[in-house]
Amino acid sequence: MSTVIPTAFIVRHGERLDRTDSLWQPDPSLGIWDPPITPNGFQQAEKTGQEMITMMMKQNIDIRNTNIVIYTSPFQRCIDTSIGIVKGIQNKIKNKKPTLRLDIGLGEWMCEQFFDQVCPAQYLISKQYEKLARQQALSYSLLAKNATITKDLLPALNIDYAYSNSNQTEFDYPEHYTDMIHRFEETRLNCLETATATNNHPVVVIFVTHAVGVNALLDGFRNRVTIPLESNYCSISCVRHLNSIKTITADLSDQSDEDCEYQHNGFSSPLKSTWQIDTAMYDKHL
Repeated sequence: MSTVIPTAFIVRHGERLDRTDSLWQPDPSLGIWDPPITPNGFQQAEKTGQEMITMMMKQNIDIRNTNIVIYTSPFQRCIDTSIGIVKGIQNKIKNKKPTLRLDIGLGEWMCEQFFDQVCPAQYLISKQYEKLARQQALSYSLLAKNATITKDLLPALNIDYAYSNSNQTEFDYPEHYTDMIHRFEETRLNCLETATATNNHPVVVIFVTHAVGVNALLDGFRNRVTIPLESNYCSISCVRHLNSIKTITADLSDQSDEDCEYQHNGFSSPLKSTWQIDTAMYDKHL
């Protein structure tokens, strides 16, 4: 893996509306349960964007000469969170325009416990891109007229409408847990690779996903599967590249029997992780 990615962040989405408003109902034409985040969730996301800039500064990252690429689940709560994160970043660093990419592989665990039905993934992606395009066009129009930009409009960002994860094109429903783990690992590697494909500058990658995805992505960076931990809304996990690869045998001495059972399901590799987990599920900034 290229060392032009010094740091990557993993963020769970902000507070979801259906957890605070029992009367909320999804758009029936969409064909999937897809709640947005609450106003509090947007505030959480903005604070998270600001906190990540603070973390980057402490790591002596030259933020103005570093590209920020956000890969987000296509579900509305994650897209909303990504937009809030961009606003928070721009509160600290003016004129910083991150790139936003929607990735099916970062979506929710498609199990029957979470979903009664699902729509085609490409349908969801197209609907989300249509919505973003309308919001972006409205923002550009108001800027051209020197009109006031309200907080509900999009911040300045580069939306990569051409991006797609060729390894993940459709939802697997119902999805087994181990299949979900492998989906996130494949997606993690693809995102890290595509983030550096067209960049000559260092890149910071931000993954915005769901609670189960936070654990799955962290395990990918650890290079072993562990027992999932609770990830609160807009918690931040930060991983840093070690700039070295060593072939060693994994030390299981600090793992429980349950950890070892996860380890034996085929996820682990003889290669030691080239990433160091700096912060896991941090939420004291909220």
